[in-house]
Amino acid sequence: MRFMRHVVVAVGLLGCGSSALDPNPPDEVGQGTRGIVGGIEAWPYSWPWIVSLQSIGYHFCGGSLVRVGSQARTDIVITAAHCVADDRVPEFRVVAGVHDVRAPGARQVTTRVAKIVYHPDYDPETSENDIAVLKLETPVEFGSGPSTSCGRTSIPHRSSRSSRPPVWGWPVAQPVCLPSSGQQVPVGAIASIAGWGLTKEDDYDTSSILMQVRVPIVSDEALIAAYTQERIPIAPALMFGAGYPEGGRDSCQGDSGGPLVLPEPDGAYVLHGLTSFGLGCGRPGLPGVYTRVSHYLPWLHARIHELSGVQ
Repeated sequence: MRFMRHVVVAVGLLGCGSSALDPNPPDEVGQGTRGIVGGIEAWPYSWPWIVSLQSIGYHFCGGSLVRVGSQARTDIVITAAHCVADDRVPEFRVVAGVHDVRAPGARQVTTRVAKIVYHPDYDPETSENDIAVLKLETPVEFGSGPSTSCGRTSIPHRSSRSSRPPVWGWPVAQPVCLPSSGQQVPVGAIASIAGWGLTKEDDYDTSSILMQVRVPIVSDEALIAAYTQERIPIAPALMFGAGYPEGGRDSCQGDSGGPLVLPEPDGAYVLHGLTSFGLGCGRPGLPGVYTRVSHYLPWLHARIHELSGVQ
């Protein structure tokens, strides 16, 4: 059975999207708390573009803030279509600047969603075109930095055996960079994924704290071969895979729509993928599948221009 990696709201939310975690020893990132599938706790606010999508106060999917022009705030979030395709999410909120979704803090920014636009060719049966744009009711203000910057964080994603660092002065929200037209996702590159999803496949509750993991990009051929055996079609122009052959580190339910990022040589992080689906979580030979953001740039730019009120 294929699993969409989002949380379902019944009486509460069960899980959305999945998140992969860091392969480094736990004492090298954040506090070393383990969670997600093979992951560890992220430094608080170290991925300043990630947001929690919530319904009735419960996390169910992730998303990413993107810059609108050169504005120092944004009202646009990119996420997976399967998170929001219902269009009837009760009490739908987006929460930015949050580390522990069950312990609201002074840095947290919560806003309603004014409009949901998912790709017109989204197919829930094949997960093709699994991408959506959210227009926020209230813009999220960015921290300090150049008006054209993106993908920046002043917080190290690794440290040497340190306890959690102080967070004063760190930006609550920053935009992630979008890829350039035609930019490829290099096979073998180590990508980072983050989210509040399940910490194991058969769990029932999502993580309250933001977790992260690093996973290698797999070739299109390897991804197609892995899922063909399970009779699940893969469209490599629209999606790609990431994960270890032995499994153990992956995204899971509750992390759908969240970012898969890779750093540029200058240190800026680029949003190459959105957590989309997988067969289980962290199973050997079955990498997670991610929406290929670069394929959708014309559609994304058109929707951002059409929807944003901060231009």
